[in-house]
Amino acid sequence: MGGKPVNKVIRKVKRAILRDDPDYYDMYENPGEQYYARLYLHRIGGYLKKIGDPKELRLLDAGCQAGRLAIPLAQAGHRVTGVDTSDLALRRARRHAEAQGVAIEWIRANLTDWLPKQAAGGFDAVLSAEVLYQRENHRELLRQMIRLLKPGGLCFISHPSRNRYLNEALGRGDTEAARLIQTRGEGILWGSYYNWQDRPTLTAWYEALGMEQLFISPIGFYSWLSVNPEKLDAAGRELLFEADNAMGSDFDGGRYLLVCATKRLGGDDK
Repeated sequence: MGGKPVNKVIRKVKRAILRDDPDYYDMYENPGEQYYARLYLHRIGGYLKKIGDPKELRLLDAGCQAGRLAIPLAQAGHRVTGVDTSDLALRRARRHAEAQGVAIEWIRANLTDWLPKQAAGGFDAVLSAEVLYQRENHRELLRQMIRLLKPGGLCFISHPSRNRYLNEALGRGDTEAARLIQTRGEGILWGSYYNWQDRPTLTAWYEALGMEQLFISPIGFYSWLSVNPEKLDAAGRELLFEADNAMGSDFDGGRYLLVCATKRLGGDDK
């Protein structure tokens, strides 16, 4: 009993003086999120190598959180800019980057405001992982991200799948929500905004933006439905990683669908 008030005091002190929150969900440090970062990096690493020398490539991580993907990409030699709206996330990101000995440009900004102010064609690659599902203006944010790509540049953007929400609804025993998810690709669910896309929808969106689709790949299946990577040891996570990767790019059952596409010459820069 006596420990709880002390812990609350410690948390308040850290928030007030250190400007940190010990309860913050740090996606760079969390073992489960490290696992998903590895899935993302496994999918995109080979494609980045094909478009140029890592030291010459300029990458944008739009919605970078605490550097889960930005830091390993910088470690691979890329010039990375990470943008996030959370001051706390960026303080942690800077600390993690310093510990790993990498230099990254961190920018605190709302993507809705920041993206339209940037010059077209300023990046060789744009990455945005697990961000657009939160935004009602996700179509406009996607368009702006594509606008920042150079011709021939690559985007790696994840979109929520229908199954992501359907599985949660069924787990809650909420049949009304399950019916809503089946019939509507966006709306309000459990008091929050949601949206999901399927493969044909994403193919049409990117085609309309002047992008040539390279792949649409699921991120997380076994690790999402039945096995929590946080609860596994290193050997268990390795086996899970192999199983998730074995699902193949034509399967739509993951938590998210990762789109990799390249910008055609004369693509949408408006």
